[in-house]
Amino acid sequence: MRFDSIGCGADYIKTVQIEQKWPQKKVEVSEVNPEECERGCFKDKKLEDVRTKMKLGRKLSYDEKVFIKINAQDLYEKAIKVEEERDEFRRALANCKTKEEARRFQVTKSMELQTETKNKDDLEFLTTRMMRMMGILDEFFNFSKSEKYKGLPNGCE
Repeated sequence: MRFDSIGCGADYIKTVQIEQKWPQKKVEVSEVNPEECERGCFKDKKLEDVRTKMKLGRKLSYDEKVFIKINAQDLYEKAIKVEEERDEFRRALANCKTKEEARRFQVTKSMELQTETKNKDDLEFLTTRMMRMMGILDEFFNFSKSEKYKGLPNGCE
């Protein structure tokens, strides 16, 4: 009795079974509209790109806001809240009289966000807080590169 022929016979049976199932699977796959899949994949990719941008504290473009308003209302609401907080922070920075005052304000705001309490195991809360924190840091970075900031006295003099 040859054992290699048994192995070949078992492989042959598996191959025949797969070939019989293949036409069925082929029909199932062809029923999916490629355009719908492509649009869905594009939408998911775009939403993930927007989330990543928000997590990094970057400003969203008008087109990105419209896109998430249509496709992810909850993300849009977060984006608006983060944007309003950034605007408020930017206005407060503009009122600072010294570089030291601006740095202290930024540190205070960051500490305020870190000490916010809610259910600390709530991933959604932590993600939103991180978006707000990164938005504040990005706004301070942009302000520190501005001519207005460069023109402010140090404050330690």
